[in-house]
Amino acid sequence: MKTFFQEMPLAESIWTQLEKMDIEEPTDIQKQMIPEAMSGQDIVARSQTGTGKTLAFLLPILSKVNSEKKGLQAIIIAPSQELAMQIMDVLKKLTENYPIKHASLIGGANVKRQLERLKKEKPQIAVGTPGRILELLQLKKLKVHEVEIVAVDEADRMVDEQSAWEDFTKIAQRVGREAQYLFVSATIPTNFKEMVADFAPFIVSLEAEGGLLVQEISHLYLKVTERERIDLTRKLIHAEHIKKGIVFVNQIERLNEVVEKLAYRKIEVAPLSSEQSKIEREKAIKQFKEGTVHILVATDVASRGLDIDDVTHIIQLEAASHSNSYLHRAGRTGRMGKAGKVISLISDKDEYKLQKYSRDLKVEMNLVTLEKGQLKINKEATK
Repeated sequence: MKTFFQEMPLAESIWTQLEKMDIEEPTDIQKQMIPEAMSGQDIVARSQTGTGKTLAFLLPILSKVNSEKKGLQAIIIAPSQELAMQIMDVLKKLTENYPIKHASLIGGANVKRQLERLKKEKPQIAVGTPGRILELLQLKKLKVHEVEIVAVDEADRMVDEQSAWEDFTKIAQRVGREAQYLFVSATIPTNFKEMVADFAPFIVSLEAEGGLLVQEISHLYLKVTERERIDLTRKLIHAEHIKKGIVFVNQIERLNEVVEKLAYRKIEVAPLSSEQSKIEREKAIKQFKEGTVHILVATDVASRGLDIDDVTHIIQLEAASHSNSYLHRAGRTGRMGKAGKVISLISDKDEYKLQKYSRDLKVEMNLVTLEKGQLKINKEATK
């Protein structure tokens, strides 16, 4: 009997790659979105982070792109360099033995090199950030008159960043309304249908089962004073034996201090922030994926789209001010059905944030204490 994925009009080599990636059963959002997308429907799909949204748009794209036809047929747009690179990684794996040309058009990378590659190899699929794709369109180095499908990952973040959304709408105006549009997101912004009505007037909304965050994540908090934050983070890393965790700070200025102090205490740690070059960020992510670094200390540049397997812990050294930021930080763990913990360090002046998370995200925040090197759950919880 054929599996869900084998029923799809895909090349046999792509089925083989899915098997190699241990992908056999579809997630809820894949089950809903893939058939609709393959029928040509414009879609906005909401699903929690870590539920396989990338494959939900990549597989329909691969079913539609004609490998024998030259020229650009599909564009995939992501709001951050990291997310675009990760989508590119999945695309490369899926098409390892499939004759299709793809190009990575990411801001921060050398534009001259990208121009040379575009000249030499005419891609059929382009993956990139909105600013860089628009720049190449304006330079007339990228032609979109034959583009049949446009996918936008993390649409909510694109909307939040006004310049990115403006760049995307300019791209969409050039592509036109004949193309199919696929939007995926952890949350769907208010009035989103009206925002895309000019180029996707008959868009279908899909929603995966479950809340905004997967149930496998535990939401914990410890009460702290300002002076204790870094030292308590160090103790938590040891107490929980964290081999793959992300520590979030709110300000870049704080990031270097945290990295230095953790490294001084012999913790394998690396920074990840928007101030780093693309090469530095790629190196940090690679070390983290390979396990030579156990802890990433990051600003919110890493909270969206950082898709790394087996992240067990998120520590909010400084609590996010907005529930949406908490949602995306927390979404880095508990991916694809695995358990995860989010531990927030909360001072007296931060307590109002707990109420916001509970109310907006429908999660229970459990108070914990660190006693004799172990986390203990207190009965007090914010519901």
